Amino acid sequence: MASVVMLAIGCSKDSKQDSLVINGITEAGKTPEFNFTPDGGISVIDIQSNTVWAISTDGQDWYELSALKGEGNAKVNITVKSNRGDVERSARLNLAAGTATATIAIVQKSQILPTDPQQTKLRVRAYGGEKVVGVMKGIDFSVELPQNVNWIKNASVNQEDGTVSLLFAENETDEFRTADVKIVTTASKKALGTIHISQSWRNIEPGELLIEEIFFTSNALPETGRPEKHNGDQYYKLTNNTDEVLYADGVMIMESKINSTLPYEYITPIKDTHTGIQTAYCIPGNGKDIPVKPGESLVIANNAQNHTLENPNSFDLSNANFEWYDQSSSSANQDIDNPAVPNLEIWYTYSLSYWILHNRGYTGHAIAILPKSVTKEKFLKEYKWEGQYINHTKVGDFTMNISKAYKIPNEWVLDAVNLSLKQLFYSLEFGEKLDAGYAFCGEIDMDPKRYGKSVRRKRDANGKLVDTNNSTNDFISNAIPSLKK
Repeated sequence: MASVVMLAIGCSKDSKQDSLVINGITEAGKTPEFNFTPDGGISVIDIQSNTVWAISTDGQDWYELSALKGEGNAKVNITVKSNRGDVERSARLNLAAGTATATIAIVQKSQILPTDPQQTKLRVRAYGGEKVVGVMKGIDFSVELPQNVNWIKNASVNQEDGTVSLLFAENETDEFRTADVKIVTTASKKALGTIHISQSWRNIEPGELLIEEIFFTSNALPETGRPEKHNGDQYYKLTNNTDEVLYADGVMIMESKINSTLPYEYITPIKDTHTGIQTAYCIPGNGKDIPVKPGESLVIANNAQNHTLENPNSFDLSNANFEWYDQSSSSANQDIDNPAVPNLEIWYTYSLSYWILHNRGYTGHAIAILPKSVTKEKFLKEYKWEGQYINHTKVGDFTMNISKAYKIPNEWVLDAVNLSLKQLFYSLEFGEKLDAGYAFCGEIDMDPKRYGKSVRRKRDANGKLVDTNNSTNDFISNAIPSLKK
């Protein structure tokens, strides 16, 4: 590093001349300057003197000297810390050797700021909590929270890691909410970037928790070649397709009202905006009771029993995560309950006995999360699907009333899977934005070969579930069930 030196010479009473030479330069009248980069470092003051000398500083703490006093010739190290600010800094050292004096300047450059401030998008789930965001290393910064935003509870900066920790309150509204947090340099408040925050009203976003598999065909009994009447070994498999823990509390599991094989024409079509359903069963929980780790699944069974005890072709579902259980009004058609496995909460079902999945795949299935304000009572009161449709039959067209049906906005849907049969396909159960294709089991209607088959979602080269919102592409039809041993 460059240095320029001044030499000052004084005379004592006994005419002895005190000398002071810095770094071998004897030119007088100049202030030596030691320049440092923002990273700091070490430079050497080479003192040549014939007497006792001392250095006085201005008291700043970003530099250190290896010695403040001595006698005769000596080398003093200037150690400068890194400059984490955006302002150049300087210091003055005064040297005195008897009557000889000199002044040294230390100058350190500031950090170079980015040309374009950094723009970071941060998504926060409804339950809030702490989020850590990488900002910038090597420079001191501070956070400017937006005014009138009380749901960002705290912001703390870790200068060494170059991160800011933000603490968010739970979003108890039915709306997304947004805010911008400014990142500025601590010294001069110059812009380093903005964190654009969006907090959701829900804890799972569409495409994160996916329907990995639907087993709706049931397994045939060896002695009859047909399933038992309860179709009790039907199940859903819902899988976390993200790299973070999801909480499945409140996820609604639904069967479509629209039958893909029937030539129905709805006088007021709804599929572009709403999902028509005839069942609504919910996973219980208060927000963070049902964690699903990355890549893991929930198995939701019709009857959580060990079905292999009566059917060697079937599965042991006694360890399912949940089951759906209906209080049947028919004494001859009672559902089966496993008290050791939690039941889904029933919001609505068209069945007066017990609900089973359509075992030929004429109806589709979807999962959704509803806004917090939509209670069961509000849902049943305000979300009925009422209207008419035309049934195009061989003997004529008949206008029919829609009954035993509800509809929810498509924005609430997390995932949807259309099912049908090529032989009988008429229309998709859900709108094309939710699912533009369909999966199936069996090649013809009533196909006995469908028993023991499921529809299973494909995986990509990285092991993630494929999700293009087109079940024709995303699913394996006539698949071997994942629970088959």
